[in-house]
Amino acid sequence: MGTAHLSLQPLVAAARLRTILGVASEGTTLRKVIPSKDNCLAIDSSISWVNGEVVQDVWLRLCDVESGDIELKIKLSDLSCVVPAST
Repeated sequence: MGTAHLSLQPLVAAARLRTILGVASEGTTLRKVIPSKDNCLAIDSSISWVNGEVVQDVWLRLCDVESGDIELKIKLSDLSCVVPAST
């Protein structure tokens, strides 16, 4: 079994950006995350606004194994957690 790590910070930041800008267009790409030594991305990862959710398509390269990749789709559907409530 291999390991991989992924920061959720870009996903949360994109959700905040979507809320601030008021993006409502379906399929809008909010951000791209590129592979680096600080993540396990195998290819560029896009974060988009789809069906009322912020969605990140991820392809991770597994570490500590001879070879292996894993493909994920991460959805942030409750956007109230990324924007402070009005007081």
